[in-house]
Amino acid sequence: MVKLLQLFGAGFSMSVRRSVAFRTNLLFDVVLAFTGLGTTIAAVAIVFTRTDTVGGWSKAEFLVLIGTYELITGLRSAFIDPNLSWFPDNGIRNGKLDAYLLQPAPSLFLASLSLSAPLALIQCVLGAGVLSWGIGTAPDKPDLYGVLSWLLLVIAGLVVTWALSVLLACLAFWAPKLQLDVFYHSAWQLGRYPTDVFARPIRFALTYVFPLALIAAVPSSALLNGPNAGQLAAGLLAAAVAAGLAALAWRAGLRRYTGATS
Repeated sequence: MVKLLQLFGAGFSMSVRRSVAFRTNLLFDVVLAFTGLGTTIAAVAIVFTRTDTVGGWSKAEFLVLIGTYELITGLRSAFIDPNLSWFPDNGIRNGKLDAYLLQPAPSLFLASLSLSAPLALIQCVLGAGVLSWGIGTAPDKPDLYGVLSWLLLVIAGLVVTWALSVLLACLAFWAPKLQLDVFYHSAWQLGRYPTDVFARPIRFALTYVFPLALIAAVPSSALLNGPNAGQLAAGLLAAAVAAGLAALAWRAGLRRYTGATS
């Protein structure tokens, strides 16, 4: 574990140095992050001029949800997407995976977490600001147990996010031409809304089939409404099962893999 943390730190340090070499990119990333988040908040503000709650969620709860969603999305964009986005092209057909398999480190770690995009962390900073805004406007402030539950569920959501990305990437071992990234990125946008606003079949799918509810809605609810032992246990269990499935799928894919373009 210590070795993996050292590798992760070294990779992040190199990515930071590459990023600061292009300062214009930093400016554009800040502008895009502000624009995207500002559009979302403006839409929420317009909706709440006509109603006090949406799907049982108040404006403050929506702000906490958006902040949590932006925080996790920023971490995903910074540490997961640079490695696993478009994996069939980057990993399989272009042979990058071959280089990882020759390194004296776990191939799953190298393929999924060795690269990073530090500028994406701007979204995390903005998300933390919106999260603080939502907490500040909520009538009932979260207690210590709510904060700890939120933190554990956010970690569980990050693990599930990583595992889903790995599972989608593993499909390339059997179908190298199959690209599901557009579908995944589109479906991910649903995580910015509470599952209560959707019809029951969609709510079921977003909770148990493609667990986007775990990404932001469940942690946000735990933060403002207090910890729920059942939700907390389910979230941690989902993270453990998802990580296990991702590791198994990766090993199964490697047994089938024989080299670039295979």
